Amino acid sequence: MDCARLPDAELLPLVREGGESSLPALGELEQRHFPAVRAFASVCAISSPASDELAVQAWRRALRLQDGSATGAVRPYALSEVLRTAADWSGTDERSALDADLAEWIESQPVVISEDSVGPGLPPPTLAALAFTDLSDRSQTVLWHRAVEHDDDERIEFLIAPGVEGVSFLDRRARRELYNSYVQLLHDGAVDECRRFHRMVLAYADQKSIDTAADLVPHLESCAYCSRAVADLGRMHSDCGTFLAEALLPWGGTEYAGSTVPAAVPSTELVPVASPAPSSSGRFRRILGGKGAGTAHGRNRRINRVLQSAALVALCSFVVALAYSGALRPGDPQSSEPIAPPEKSSQSPKPPRPAPSTATATATSTVTATKTRPSKPEKPSDTGRPSRPPVRGAALEWLFDGVAGGVTQDTSGNGLNGTLVGDPLPRFLQAGAIDFSGQQSVAANGPVVDTEESFTVSADVKLGTSGEFQTIASQDADEISGFQLQYDGDEDRWEMRVAEEDSEDADFDEAVGPSGPATGVSTHVTGVYDEDQSEIRLYVDGRLEDTEGLGGDFSADGDFVVGRAMEGDEFIRGFDGSINDVRAFRKALSPAEIRALANS
Repeated sequence: MDCARLPDAELLPLVREGGESSLPALGELEQRHFPAVRAFASVCAISSPASDELAVQAWRRALRLQDGSATGAVRPYALSEVLRTAADWSGTDERSALDADLAEWIESQPVVISEDSVGPGLPPPTLAALAFTDLSDRSQTVLWHRAVEHDDDERIEFLIAPGVEGVSFLDRRARRELYNSYVQLLHDGAVDECRRFHRMVLAYADQKSIDTAADLVPHLESCAYCSRAVADLGRMHSDCGTFLAEALLPWGGTEYAGSTVPAAVPSTELVPVASPAPSSSGRFRRILGGKGAGTAHGRNRRINRVLQSAALVALCSFVVALAYSGALRPGDPQSSEPIAPPEKSSQSPKPPRPAPSTATATATSTVTATKTRPSKPEKPSDTGRPSRPPVRGAALEWLFDGVAGGVTQDTSGNGLNGTLVGDPLPRFLQAGAIDFSGQQSVAANGPVVDTEESFTVSADVKLGTSGEFQTIASQDADEISGFQLQYDGDEDRWEMRVAEEDSEDADFDEAVGPSGPATGVSTHVTGVYDEDQSEIRLYVDGRLEDTEGLGGDFSADGDFVVGRAMEGDEFIRGFDGSINDVRAFRKALSPAEIRALANS
């Protein structure tokens, strides 16, 4: 069995079950995650032998936590076990091996009484930590490795196994789940006074209602629970990586989120001592996190040691080899016996839910972070078209190969030709596209899709500018557009937007794409309305980016239009850039069909 090709969720059961594949699976997990555990442990201990022992003990405990109910998210649990193991050490002779600041911080925490011992422990889990724990293991893995570790999509797919859903889509879904889980925990843990302000807190944190400030601010000034929630919800949007690192690693989390080490190679091959640690991507990933307590001098000393720990990662392959032998105890002789697979444990990784926090916090504003999406390769400039369409059954197909008399032909065979509108008219490009400058459109004479039934609309587009709303395609109703496949200039992303009623005050449901689409780059954008599933979907370059449930629909029986939307009597959100290969289908296309369109 080639364990290097298996995701974490399949490796963990192999480790737990024992047998022939247990050690290769354990070795693969160690190659992927033990370097980060080892580097974090090196910040928590004062010597290399001590940090080796701390890392191995934490690693064993982390795998025991995976007791059958948990099948993924190895990295964050293994890192948090470093602190739990350090807390156990603080009550023994091994305290002297811990970093002085860490030992003092642990001793400042409430005493924990168990069947076996009485001593200091870790602080109760925050709402953020509990919300993260409530996520599925797949969502935990995607969110941690994208937001905290800053791994690329290929690396994350390797950890979770690739599927139809893109990592960007999984990341947005995980963030939505994290938000919803936090909000539910916030409500459940609130006292009656706080529950009266619950909706105000959410609106204020999301900056959706500044009008609530006059009523809410006096409460926030006197309530640490709600003011902490405002701060948390703001950071969840603006700085999710550090927010999560501090939640799971209450000491050292901030530094973890701000530090890097080379990525471990996804292989069971052990590297000789003194060889540099291999890297599958050749780049550095995030490696340390959590909010430390101590003096500024101590904090700076920790940061320096975090940076120094990156150099130690070159020895991690040696540490992994030693981990098999169990030979990391200071002063103990090395053994040739491998570490046995961890025993099953009934211990649950989910801590008890806390009472409302009494810690103080300040409200923060929400900032939308952007990330540039890798560009889609440019298409060849020749206008030769395949004899067959990539997907059959289009209700409309405007390839924009030519314009005659201000009309572009519908090559679907349904006779729904498009009329160029504007003064001046949109410009035909010899490469096979129509160039818009924000004031033009191409319109069919009447509707093309039934907006109360399933449909799909797609196009190749190239943004000329960003910062303003721009419509790729829409279909008019009496008051507004029934749907809009568009670029959202405020959020800097692609969207499939469907109105719930024909009113200028209508609510809209939106499936959204990643932030930061590049200007001047050809991108294939597809919007799907699936009546059977009562949902809308957005695909970018053939990859599913988001799915959103639909609250309602209506019949928009006006013109199908490319290049603008409608509100009242006005044409709005004109496109600035070029559009070609517009297709509309009176059905919800499958993922395979959408990929075929994107690759055509």
